[in-house]
Amino acid sequence: MKNLFKGLALIFILSISFESLAQSDCNPYFLLEEGRKWTMANYNAKDKYQGKQSYEVLSLKEENGGITANVMLISYDKKDKVEMEKEVEFSCKDGVVEMDMSKYIPEEMMESFESMDIEMEFDAITIPENLEAGQYLEDGGVKMTMKGPMQMNMGVKIQDRKVMAKENIEVPAGNFEAWRINSVVRFDAMVTRETKNVEWIAKNVGLVRSEQYDKKGKLINYTLLTEIN
Repeated sequence: MKNLFKGLALIFILSISFESLAQSDCNPYFLLEEGRKWTMANYNAKDKYQGKQSYEVLSLKEENGGITANVMLISYDKKDKVEMEKEVEFSCKDGVVEMDMSKYIPEEMMESFESMDIEMEFDAITIPENLEAGQYLEDGGVKMTMKGPMQMNMGVKIQDRKVMAKENIEVPAGNFEAWRINSVVRFDAMVTRETKNVEWIAKNVGLVRSEQYDKKGKLINYTLLTEIN
């Protein structure tokens, strides 16, 4: 069960990282170019480094009236040991980024489900081209149904997404003018757990900082954009 939560949490992290990405002429919240690289670092509430994810755009191609990008993702633990390295893919069309999130599930997680009939449903997390304070954004998330001797349902729902304000925010990668977006993340499995999330996204950059809080408002962890070129 611990591994399942870890896997779903990873899917959620990846969805936040990638749904903010888009070609500049498709969605203004990320300037995607071949060869571009960026890194997001993770910290706990005590400011201790917990690992990072690095990304590199390998190629872009136009198809079906949109753009498909191949991106190399490398995930590191707190000792900077590689945990996962794989090429992932997403597409952008009419200003909306979509992806097959099943491509981002760790191989070892899928292997543990080999004997089960699995159904997965995804609702993309989208960022409209025009944002304004007070605006509500569509919910998103992932739902997994595992059928076997005993059916199990698990999922992550990102809801109550509200644009709060445009703010100047400084991270290791630089100083950015970014929109702050608040949301509630609901993890459903054998038990239900909710966290509150705050994200800052900037045009031509994407996600620059995110923070996660428990129900009482206590900081759990945060992520920073540390490098981009």
